[in-house]
Amino acid sequence: MSVETHAHHEHPDVVGSRNRLGVILLLVADISFALSMVFVYFYLRGQNVNDMWLPAATADRPAILPISSSSAWIVTAVCAFGALTHIYGLRGARAHNQTQLKLGSLVALVASIIAIAIQVNTISSVPFTFNDGAYVSCLYMFAFLNFVHLALTIFISLGNWNRARLGLYTENFWHVDIVRIWWIWMTVSSLLGAFCLTYP
Repeated sequence: MSVETHAHHEHPDVVGSRNRLGVILLLVADISFALSMVFVYFYLRGQNVNDMWLPAATADRPAILPISSSSAWIVTAVCAFGALTHIYGLRGARAHNQTQLKLGSLVALVASIIAIAIQVNTISSVPFTFNDGAYVSCLYMFAFLNFVHLALTIFISLGNWNRARLGLYTENFWHVDIVRIWWIWMTVSSLLGAFCLTYP
């Protein structure tokens, strides 16, 4: 007696469409969260309840002064560069240029690693603790959101580059297209945080 099995594989376009929908739903949730953070930042800044936005000096601690937003803008600039190099690689995939795809994917990966290194340095060098007022809490909130986004980007970009290196994007490259959407949103998210921190 023999058992006959049939393996049914869905068309790559069907799988790609389903994965794109999943990414879009993830982005809707993430965008809602990021926009709520922007609202909270300016709401707390405007209300300044009990003068706790940037607390004045007390006998126990010095006054809390805002830090420069330059590192947030630098991270955003590196993210924008990474997004552009990823798009460059995507154009290579569309033109069946594997060298361009590999180069764009690799440079985007390196950019995400550089960005997270700058972000970690910023988090570790901030002279505050979470208890030092509403501004500081919002600063950490944006910094950690950026960190999580960049960590995910490194993971995604590493997989993207590795698959490109192995030549798996010769015909179906919807993975690369989906990652483009993530790169753009991650850059916009970083931009929102940098914009907020420019107005302490």
